[in-house]
Amino acid sequence: MRRKSSITFDLKKRTLYFLLFAIFLYSCKSNRVVKGAAPSHFKNDIDQKNFDAAFYEGSKQMVLGNHNEAIVLFKKCLDLDPKSDAATYLLAKEFNLKRSFAISASYARIALKLNSENVWYHLLLADDLKHTDQTIEAASIFEHIATKFKGYETYFFDASESYVIIRKYNDALRCLNKIEKLMGVNEDISFKKVDLFLKLSKKELAIAEFQKLITTFPNRIRYNVALAEVYFGFNEAIKGDAILKEILTKDPEMPEAHLLLANRYRFNGKDSLFFSELKIVFRNPDANIKQKLEVISSFLPTLGQNLSELNEVLELGAILSKTHPDDDACKMVYADILFHGEKYEDAKICYLKVIIRNKSNFSLWQNLLECEDQLKQYSEAISYADQALEAFPNQAIFYYYKAYFCFRIKDYHAAAETAKNGYDIGSDRAQLLLQLLSIAGDSYNVLKNYSASDEAYEKILELDPNNLQTLNNYSYYLSLRKQYLDKAAKMSKKTLEIDPDNASYADTYGWILFQQANYVDAKTYIEKALTMQPENGVLSEHLGDVCYRLNDKEKALFYWKLAKKNGNKSELLQQKINTGTLNE
Repeated sequence: MRRKSSITFDLKKRTLYFLLFAIFLYSCKSNRVVKGAAPSHFKNDIDQKNFDAAFYEGSKQMVLGNHNEAIVLFKKCLDLDPKSDAATYLLAKEFNLKRSFAISASYARIALKLNSENVWYHLLLADDLKHTDQTIEAASIFEHIATKFKGYETYFFDASESYVIIRKYNDALRCLNKIEKLMGVNEDISFKKVDLFLKLSKKELAIAEFQKLITTFPNRIRYNVALAEVYFGFNEAIKGDAILKEILTKDPEMPEAHLLLANRYRFNGKDSLFFSELKIVFRNPDANIKQKLEVISSFLPTLGQNLSELNEVLELGAILSKTHPDDDACKMVYADILFHGEKYEDAKICYLKVIIRNKSNFSLWQNLLECEDQLKQYSEAISYADQALEAFPNQAIFYYYKAYFCFRIKDYHAAAETAKNGYDIGSDRAQLLLQLLSIAGDSYNVLKNYSASDEAYEKILELDPNNLQTLNNYSYYLSLRKQYLDKAAKMSKKTLEIDPDNASYADTYGWILFQQANYVDAKTYIEKALTMQPENGVLSEHLGDVCYRLNDKEKALFYWKLAKKNGNKSELLQQKINTGTLNE
């Protein structure tokens, strides 16, 4: 089967570099630059020698990839001999390599006027035209190449593809028919023709094309399946079902037939039968693995939205993994399905099995660490984060995971150091840098390294001045330290301007006002916060403290007791209740 034209052209482009050596070696020995080119006439031998030297050096620089130098040299060649088609072509080629396709096309046209017998000149112009959206002319040139030059008939494919782009489907069919005459009946050609017949709504011709394939290759049953699919596409279900029935009678395990039947059931809303057919395919070890992976991966974006479908897909994943026990791609997809199904322990086991042989797979490590986070197995997760960092020492995301896990187990020294190292490495993901700074700031704050924590928070606010979490936490920590209270109040007030109905923000602002001895306004904001979260033990304690400062000791005691009832286990709170006084 013919490879795609883009690959073919790349191979020929590589071949061109070998031809260049022949061109410039030949140019050193003769007045003719390339076989088939018109002889060049120079005023004297000096011009001839200068041309040969420039052409040789230009070709050399071209092969070395020094395109600007090559352009200067080939232009020098044209100054000496404006009718050199080879120098003109190579100059065009240089502009093509620099992706200056319009300039390249102008030189390629000149080269063709000087020598229309060189196929490379035609190919270069066609490529330039494709890149400048002049597809009609490009298609015409490809067709001319395939018609005129022996051995280049495959460019009928390129012509056909170009005609398809501009929706000249009949012209595309004409080119495919020409190459079919040369190559004979061919699957690639026939499928392209069927696609065009369907675009032209020529049902009978599409059917006839598949019937031709079936007659030519009677043992390739997949063509019968394709024909059935065409019938279904034209709402001729009776004919399509009849073909599928005949196929499955002869070959009950035929994967393609079961897949098509599955799609029929899905289309008709028979989901149970749909999954039953898929399971037949997935149990078949000879069925195409890539096709199975495509089918099961299609469920991932919406997996979890429907419980019955989730269970069916989980079963498909288990069948896939069991049918192909040595295929890592199958294990990875199954692990992803388990993760989406919140089967984190099973997903983790699958990821670990695959990582043994794929330690350089970035996504596997990230998925494994996500599983550990969901399982809250932080100590174990740290060891995996370390292994991920061994494989990817310059990836800030894995520093984030380790720092986060260390913070969760209260290893604040390690959390701060790891977060700082990750931030120093850097990332193009701004949110990741903010998260690293946040962990560093919170860790340093717990360690009472306030200068380092303040520095981290200030960096966050430089990058994201409206970062609500940092504005709230930073201002609250300053209030607990009773430092820079005016600055703290300004930051806290900003959070309420952005999100006025947030209980935590209201409490923080109220507490800062409390530290500023503005007890009346403090009570207003903390009462608002408690209204939104009436069972929050910290808010109740704060309101009790405010009431005490307002000389309402009865209410103060009420709210302190409420705080304890709501789960606040602070020793200081118990002392307040016991003494009935606020001993800060």
